[in-house]
Amino acid sequence: MKACELRRRYLEFFGERDHRIMPSSPLVPSDPTLLFTSAGMVQFKDIFWGRTEASTPRATTCQKCFRTTDIESVGRTAFHNTFFEMLGNFSFGDYFKEGAIRLAWEFLVDELGLPQDRLSASVYHDDDEAFALWRDVIGIPEDRITRLGKEHNWWGPVGGSGPCGPDSEIFYDTGLGNACGPDCAGVGCECNRYSEIWNLVFIEYDADEDGSLKPLDKKNIDTGMGLERTSAVLQGVSSVFESDLFVPIVEAIEGACPQPLSEADVVHRNSIADHVRAILFLLAEGVMPGNERQGYVLRRILRRAVRAGEKIELPPGSLAAFADPVIAVLGSEYPEIVEARDLAHRLISREEETFRRTLRDGERRLAKLLEELEEASQMVLPGKLAFELADTYGFPLEMIEEIAAEIGISVDTAGFERALHEQRVRSKSASAEISVGVSMGASGTVVHRWHRAETEFLGYEQMESEAEVRGFDSDAAHVVFSATPFYAEAGGQIGDTGKVKNLTRDFEARIVGTTRHEAGATLHHLGDADGVFKKADHCRLIVDADRRRRIQRNHTATHILHAALRKVLGSHVKQAGSLVNDEELRFDFSHFEKMSPDEIERVEDFANAAVLGDYEVKVSEVSLEEAQRLGAIGLFEEERVKLFEQSIN
Repeated sequence: MKACELRRRYLEFFGERDHRIMPSSPLVPSDPTLLFTSAGMVQFKDIFWGRTEASTPRATTCQKCFRTTDIESVGRTAFHNTFFEMLGNFSFGDYFKEGAIRLAWEFLVDELGLPQDRLSASVYHDDDEAFALWRDVIGIPEDRITRLGKEHNWWGPVGGSGPCGPDSEIFYDTGLGNACGPDCAGVGCECNRYSEIWNLVFIEYDADEDGSLKPLDKKNIDTGMGLERTSAVLQGVSSVFESDLFVPIVEAIEGACPQPLSEADVVHRNSIADHVRAILFLLAEGVMPGNERQGYVLRRILRRAVRAGEKIELPPGSLAAFADPVIAVLGSEYPEIVEARDLAHRLISREEETFRRTLRDGERRLAKLLEELEEASQMVLPGKLAFELADTYGFPLEMIEEIAAEIGISVDTAGFERALHEQRVRSKSASAEISVGVSMGASGTVVHRWHRAETEFLGYEQMESEAEVRGFDSDAAHVVFSATPFYAEAGGQIGDTGKVKNLTRDFEARIVGTTRHEAGATLHHLGDADGVFKKADHCRLIVDADRRRRIQRNHTATHILHAALRKVLGSHVKQAGSLVNDEELRFDFSHFEKMSPDEIERVEDFANAAVLGDYEVKVSEVSLEEAQRLGAIGLFEEERVKLFEQSIN
């Protein structure tokens, strides 16, 4: 069965069983706590956290995912990828353990026809309910149900508290020939015999800061089945790189090599195949190579691909062409990578040329250092020397560690960090680093119950409204209301200010800023107050309307500037950060080279023409699906969004 058929049949199977088929959310989420979307549950995070109500009790998706944790494993194992597709079905307070297990088994055995004697399950070590369901309801023999600890079969919470629960994994036995040896630990082993194809997460607890668990009022299901791994199983191949998702790119790589590849070369071939796929999808999401966050990861896998190409003697300039077979396989499902083709060719070629110039010199220098260490029986590369390599040749620390590990030498990472810090101090760049200290918007580690309730936002239509107090933190000087017209700081836009009148206790307070607690509530930060707020106090909230309108004008200007940049530089340009307040705006964007004076002038002309045109700004609230159908550009997490339409094209 081809991967495209598996994707279709999975979504149809769950769609026929009352699951709403939802589109994949972006690969790069707007959640600042996440670098990438690494699982299907990310777009439903607020539902699992109880911040928003689900619009449907059941959902199913095929989610684009990227995991940085697996980079070093790619190519060396049969089933690890950085970019992959995750098929998932979700229940929001609807079916639970038995329903999830029955549906999974029905799909694998009845729909896909997998042999039952090749399937095994793992459960959390004290989850007797799940163990019994697999044994008594499904009929798996006890010797194929394994109890594992928290590191294997427990999910969450994300952070110190929140939703969490045990999970149960389903494994396919690829055969004794793929085992690591006679002492293989079974499904808990990392060898290639057992391929984990599906994970069923039972979100049933709310963890407190002290580690105590409280049963959730609504229990939820979050599952994930890897498209690549299951495709390999269905196609009877021993590696995802032998499946139809990878065969075209693997063949293109082998065809570009000057000689047949050895068994050892397959690791490098597979790394290139995986990384080029990932690079293409990241570029399609607007990620550009850089030194921070997503850009750093993109540059890292680009350089890993270049080094792998050197290892198998690929001719210079070969990598860019490998984007084409990826597009041939996945372009019909993901048209964004078709649009990104020209950008991918230009950028991959540019990065490969730049890095190849320093790679060979850097590797020679590193090889000499490692040889000297071996001769001196020293098995640790000093951090200062590792930093000099990174600083001079642009080697990421992770690449230095990988090369050194090939001959059994480790790297003094603490010394590396010290050298990096010393250089920052010398160059006086420490002030440019992002501060992660305590600020007005930081909520610290305290999470009250009333922080977890989403505050209804009324500010699109109202500048004044009445609401009740949900909670008051006198130490942090903030108050939470049941609803608010105050916009909380988000997406680079500063929060509203104004005042609140406590109608119950007859006093007034200034609101000097508005932020969003990570648990969901809107925090109204107080300047001075003539009294103390109590729960259920009835209040009138009044936004500083003149200041809000100045902020709105600058917000609209960022949309105009974004449109101008995309028109002049290309559709790959996406917002990468911004600052919007009542006095100015700053707009960060993704692009792979410095803008020319002519490009700057054209952007200015386009933006100024739009401003002088005095176009009407129309605001409409639509579903996420409708916004995407209309071509809205943005990183959406919520199921409903505000679509700002600009008639400037």
